[in-house]
Amino acid sequence: MHASLLALLLAASSAEAQTGPAVPIPAADADAAAQREARYLRQQVAVDNARQELEAQRAEMKLKDELLILARERNAELYKVASEILARHAKQRSWEPFIQSSRVRMENLIQSYDDRLRVARFTEATLPPSVEERMKRELTPKAADNAKAASPVAPQPK
Repeated sequence: MHASLLALLLAASSAEAQTGPAVPIPAADADAAAQREARYLRQQVAVDNARQELEAQRAEMKLKDELLILARERNAELYKVASEILARHAKQRSWEPFIQSSRVRMENLIQSYDDRLRVARFTEATLPPSVEERMKRELTPKAADNAKAASPVAPQPK
């Protein structure tokens, strides 16, 4: 309805510009038309705001989907590590001979499992992969620029 009203007003103004002044519009009709146009503009702003909010929510959902995928991958890795630990324990009925024969190897194995578990852990602070990559890209050139700025300039031979 508003679009057709606006189209009529535009057609009337363009026809008036081509043919000359038309019959004067009463002030009450002009006020009503101005109010309708103002209402239309407010509604258009509300629609634009709703579109922007929708786009922001879509972007947020995309990041949450990435986090969900990452969490599933990391949980699978944690399950794999735990399964390996259980398999090793099932093979060794007693830990004592294993520990006595190779204490260093056991400590290295424990450290390896601990490292893998820490890497695969998913927390609230975990960033989506796309955000992490963007941060690395943004920080890498700055680090190179900072290194260039920090290094002393060698004097040029004359």
